[in-house]
Amino acid sequence: MTGYLPEELINDLRHRVDIVDVIGEYVPLKKQGQNYTGLCPFHSEKTPSFVVSPHKQIYHCFGCGKGGNVFSFLMEKNGLSFPETVSFLAKRCGLTLPQTPASPEKVKRDSLRKRYYHINEITAQFYNNLLKETAGQQALVYLKKRGITEGAMEKFMLGYAPMEWEHLSRFLLSQGISEQELIILGLSSKTQKGNLADRFRNRIIFPIMDETGRVIGFGGRVLDDSQPKYLNSPDTPLFTKGRFLYGAHLAKGSIRSEDQAIIMEGYMDVITAHQSGITNAVGALGTAFTVEQARLLMRFTYNACICFDADPAGQKAALRGLDILHEQGCRVTIVTIPQSKDPDEYIRERGKTAFIELVREADTLFEYKLKRLMDEHNTRTIPGKIKIIQALVPDIQKVQSPVSRQAFIQLLGERLAFPETAIHAEIRKSVSGYEPRAEKANNHEETGSASQKAQKILIRIIMEKPEVLPEIEKWGGSELFSIIILKEIYENHYLMHQAGHNIKADDLISLLKDSESQQYLTRTLLEDTVPEDWERVLKDCLVLLKMELLNKRITEKSALMSQYEKKGEVSLSLEIMAEVQKLVREKQSLAITL
Repeated sequence: MTGYLPEELINDLRHRVDIVDVIGEYVPLKKQGQNYTGLCPFHSEKTPSFVVSPHKQIYHCFGCGKGGNVFSFLMEKNGLSFPETVSFLAKRCGLTLPQTPASPEKVKRDSLRKRYYHINEITAQFYNNLLKETAGQQALVYLKKRGITEGAMEKFMLGYAPMEWEHLSRFLLSQGISEQELIILGLSSKTQKGNLADRFRNRIIFPIMDETGRVIGFGGRVLDDSQPKYLNSPDTPLFTKGRFLYGAHLAKGSIRSEDQAIIMEGYMDVITAHQSGITNAVGALGTAFTVEQARLLMRFTYNACICFDADPAGQKAALRGLDILHEQGCRVTIVTIPQSKDPDEYIRERGKTAFIELVREADTLFEYKLKRLMDEHNTRTIPGKIKIIQALVPDIQKVQSPVSRQAFIQLLGERLAFPETAIHAEIRKSVSGYEPRAEKANNHEETGSASQKAQKILIRIIMEKPEVLPEIEKWGGSELFSIIILKEIYENHYLMHQAGHNIKADDLISLLKDSESQQYLTRTLLEDTVPEDWERVLKDCLVLLKMELLNKRITEKSALMSQYEKKGEVSLSLEIMAEVQKLVREKQSLAITL
């Protein structure tokens, strides 16, 4: 296995690999002067803000702030660790990595996992053979009735588990596999009498494979009205619910080439899609879509279309999946199948072309939520319209592009026959919790950014609620303030509070250095009172300002990393890269709360 990675090797790779060639395999790039530009692969945008410098061998997105070198790009895009990235690039360049012996514990652990994969492979083949024999005729008839071809059955290695209680267990024991291993892998369980019993009985078997094609677990569907209708393997050393996507090993190539994944709910949906030529389809394995599944998907694409069952449960699951994918940075859409049909039923009846057309016409996250809300509320009444607008404000606030944000506001205004100015006012109100009357009165004065307003609100809150100071300190304290005057005001207030003083506005004003600062404070404090729901407003302001602080730190660290790279100080550059990645993860985690 890969051991210590010498700095000379990393430098050699850096000089051998052209960042434009590597990134060009993931992003269409266009020459512009000395650099190349393209659409950022890490966030949704219509105007290219992603720049790759062949001279500096770095990239940067001026939209979302992500940047780095070829190592950081592959780590972010493919979800690889640094050693995995080095191994990937070394293989690309035909270099041999140094090898070091693994510890005895790791050798034992790897050997055990290899055996578990082998046992699952034997089990999948056993079930697959039974499907072709007399015992599996009922299951075979069922699959053919559902339109599944023998080619698709082999491609997905479908099988059959007979009614007998110990059929699989007896076979595996005869192959030298222990009872403990059968139980660990969820293939068998012990009855109250102490006998082994197969987990799957009288079911069609769907082997579940990881993205590399190794069998990690199984799903089974009944042939009658028994419950549960579908049964999956329990959590095992190889399989954990919510971490894998059904069919990913077969779909990943098409997902990359199409630059889109179609996420379906069940096994039959995915199998029908693939045999119809829709080979970029994967399944969510019957669970609510998870962050782990989103991250797995993002190794292959940042574009996803959800096509779950048309029943209420399926649509609810689709909505959760949309939010999770969107929060992770994917561009997501959702297919609504006519006449409430399931995906496999629609594909069998209408074919590939009709389904692909549905995918092309799929609703965006915003459009889908708007349609659902319009079905739930009375759009002929003002209260109904207001409820819809208020429900969608958080989604509008998350949109980074001003053009896209305005397009959504315009769409909302048109659908509800509601003034856009009123929608803008509702968005401003939700950011700050109030509308500053003083700023409205001074038409000649700019209203300022959301960040500037948030900083002013914090000052007003701490003047009336000094007990919140420890909480603000946890989020960054004075570093949250980019306005120098407000930063000075906060620091003075904090020092006086730490000294045990009961701070009043006039006391604080006397500490300020100049009249301009004093006037700024008085104007800020007199603009408005603290809103009634000040606790919610405080949290919103802290999240917004913390996001800005993280963006600033990411930019500064990225610049420092570039300086070290220019000097050839690889180790320091990689240390800074790790810090940048940590900040990015903190930012992504914080974004979920927005």
